[in-house]
Amino acid sequence: MHGINRLKAIRAGQVGRKVLFVGSASAVVGLSLLASGTADAAVGTQSGLTLTPASGATSTNPTYNSPACPAGFQGSAVINVVNADGSVASFSQANNAVASPFSGNLFGSLAQLQSFSNIANGGTQELVVFCYSQASEEGTSEPVFDDWLTYSSDGSSYTTSATAPSIPTSTTTLTVSPGQAQTGQNVTFTANVTDSDGSSPSGTVSFETEPDGTVIGSPVTVTNGTATLSEPFSTTGTFQVEAVFSPSNVGVLQGSSSSVQDVVVTPAGGYVEPLAVTVPASGSFNITVGTATVNLAVSGSTATGALNPITVTDSRNTYPGWSVSGQTSDFTETSTTPTGDIPGDDLGWAPTDTALADNAALGSAVTAGSKPGLGDTAETLASAAAGDGFGTTTLGANLTLDIPASAPAAAYTGALTVTAATSAP
Repeated sequence: MHGINRLKAIRAGQVGRKVLFVGSASAVVGLSLLASGTADAAVGTQSGLTLTPASGATSTNPTYNSPACPAGFQGSAVINVVNADGSVASFSQANNAVASPFSGNLFGSLAQLQSFSNIANGGTQELVVFCYSQASEEGTSEPVFDDWLTYSSDGSSYTTSATAPSIPTSTTTLTVSPGQAQTGQNVTFTANVTDSDGSSPSGTVSFETEPDGTVIGSPVTVTNGTATLSEPFSTTGTFQVEAVFSPSNVGVLQGSSSSVQDVVVTPAGGYVEPLAVTVPASGSFNITVGTATVNLAVSGSTATGALNPITVTDSRNTYPGWSVSGQTSDFTETSTTPTGDIPGDDLGWAPTDTALADNAALGSAVTAGSKPGLGDTAETLASAAAGDGFGTTTLGANLTLDIPASAPAAAYTGALTVTAATSAP
């Protein structure tokens, strides 16, 4: 990002320079911003400062009026102006004990202010009330109330506004040739700059490496919307370069930055041959389920057993994941009158494994006789999320069946249906 940062508290003693207007005994004290920028970025936090008259000839020396400073910053106040280079400078006498609204005169005419601040004709400038914690601009300060000046295209008149006027934007694009070079070989950077109305603005372009902001060569003047620079790189590597446009008429046009372009620099005498390969999708998903009958051994009111091994093999290099679930039917018999059955929900399981593929996970145990259980819904035996499950998984489950006391003595049969999904659940 290139621009102004909102100014935070400035401590007394951060004086940058003093300038004396010709024909005036009023000193103008400059204060440096924390970062350089342009005059169209807001420094004040709220409107409230007003000039009288609100418009007129720039030869006028207006008076100002401002609300009281906020608590903790009522020791003194001064009107600061934001210059074209982003610095701020005092442009009024300090007001002490500013717990109530205050007013006064600016140091000079607005024509003098425009000249001192280097604001172009047609440009915009912010005036800001800086409130200090102590008298005579001592202690910490806070920028608060602001007003905006806009100079006419010939600089003869001005208008004010409580909010920042809209300033036209610029657009900057960058081309780099060649995008791959050897150390010592010139790389040509070409920036094209346009105003929002399609015209070619005046100003300079800096070609900078990001994220450190190092300027390549020197800034280049924009001519007919174009700025071109040819410079070699002395070190190898991949450099990200952007073009940063700074308009000459600050306050009339906003600057802009291009998108970042890569420059690959290789050792002198060496040549890089680009290589590329596309790996096709391959592999398969397979599941094997044992079909031999599992005979549950009865002991009192329960019967137990273990599922036949279930093998899942996933060799797909697309890694979609998978899941395996199971659901049982009711246990029935036909040899008694009336016939009996045992609900499928009376069967529970505890999933087991002898091998798990990459990051595959067993499902939760299901308690025999629970609802919903293995009879009502399909429960997960094991699964693998997308990106996992590559390899072979061998699964099983320890089974427990609750036998109702009312179940007739007979041989019961049921079936457990195993279902495999070829992607993550």
